[in-house]
Amino acid sequence: MDHVTRRQLVGMAGLSGVALASAVAFSPETVVAELEEVAKRPFLFVFALVALYIVRPFLLWPVSSIALVLGYLYGMIAAFPLALAGAGLTAIPPYLVGRYASTDAGLFGYVRSSGTELISAVGETRGVVAARLSPVPGDPISYAAGLSGVSVRAFLVGTVVGEIPWAVVAVATGASMRRLTLAGFSLSPEFMIVVLGLAAIVLAGPLYNHVVGTGGSGGPSQDGRH
Repeated sequence: MDHVTRRQLVGMAGLSGVALASAVAFSPETVVAELEEVAKRPFLFVFALVALYIVRPFLLWPVSSIALVLGYLYGMIAAFPLALAGAGLTAIPPYLVGRYASTDAGLFGYVRSSGTELISAVGETRGVVAARLSPVPGDPISYAAGLSGVSVRAFLVGTVVGEIPWAVVAVATGASMRRLTLAGFSLSPEFMIVVLGLAAIVLAGPLYNHVVGTGGSGGPSQDGRH
């Protein structure tokens, strides 16, 4: 293992340690209960909600937990656009961390080159949409998008579009609750299969064209481009 990769892994371990400590100190159940009380004061609630979405990636909470609360408090119609806006907002901090840490060396360099190759094959927005539709946790996707140099516009558009089915389920579940609880929320295997199918559909066309185009040209050209 080279020293650059070792340094990057140590940095990742340190960041994960801080996040784990924060997650233990601030449990979702406690914060959600406080958020429910703050909701009685709309202006303070908006500030608290924005702050919570910003720090959420560093607390290792799923974004669906906040969408669940929004659905419980405001119902499907009002909470759905709020949940989508929050999904875009909460993805920005890890994306910016990835952009700051972007490099061609070590493990991050490998992620960057792999991500760049995928994005060149399927397109920035389409790639982010497919990644968000997949059951891969959202924060690693944001870090990888930042490392890969995905543009801010494509990242936000892809994030909001790809989060639509997840937001619908979380908000609808919260809206149907008679009593707010995070313990019983889960996603059915059928739903997971559906979103995986959507992700495959999003990627199928451009990946097929990329493979066929590469095969038809006899492989990479001499300057290293396909």
